[in-house]
Amino acid sequence: MSSSPTQGVADNLDYTRRRAELPFGMENRDEATNYFAWQAELFKDHVKGTVIDHGAGTGGLTSAIHALGVPKLVALEPDPQLTAVLRTKFPPEGPTANVQVFEGTLDDYAAKAGAASVNLIVSSNVIEHIENDEACLRLMYETLKPGGALGLYIPARPELFGSLDEQVGHYRRYTKGEIVRKLEGAGFDVKVAAYRNLVGVLPWFVTGRVLKKKAIGRGSIRLFDRVVFPICRRLEEAIPPAYGLNLVAIGTKR
Repeated sequence: MSSSPTQGVADNLDYTRRRAELPFGMENRDEATNYFAWQAELFKDHVKGTVIDHGAGTGGLTSAIHALGVPKLVALEPDPQLTAVLRTKFPPEGPTANVQVFEGTLDDYAAKAGAASVNLIVSSNVIEHIENDEACLRLMYETLKPGGALGLYIPARPELFGSLDEQVGHYRRYTKGEIVRKLEGAGFDVKVAAYRNLVGVLPWFVTGRVLKKKAIGRGSIRLFDRVVFPICRRLEEAIPPAYGLNLVAIGTKR
């Protein structure tokens, strides 16, 4: 059943209202459309079958993964506020009918779907919020089918940990050696482990370590996504940085 134009407007207003009520600057995350599209591209070679967006938030990365084309995409999110936003953004009819919004943790999903049931898990800026990240990585390994992949995008370099990390509930920032060790300890074959987003290091350090601010404004996110990031993306693809604000890691199940 198709919705009326009036219903479509109402859904958009509801989505905007729900975003405006979110904490920790989450209402601004969807502004980073170029950034999320790039993240999805990092893992596109593994997009098939059932894909989980682990900790989908407001669905910015979910939308970018969906645009790549995937039979089944699970937007997994334990926070009720955020799942309300996701359900508004990804209705179970029409173009997003293949997107399942699942309210709960990966443990909850695995208990329902079973082990070895997923082809790809994409986890962007999530495992640093989990105190026992190694247990989470082991569960991810168990949830994947043989040959399945885990794609991580995580905050890097402990020396950059500051007020922004504290405000959003980070337990840690990673080094490349640490995430490789933890992935291998969970059973993964590590295919990629690389620093990214060198240009973000200085602004993050100044904002979180020097000025000790607790949020990044919408205007700053838009400027980074529309102007700074596209240039830096091309530079980092040509010359991969040896240091960065983030890490990309891909592990496959044996």
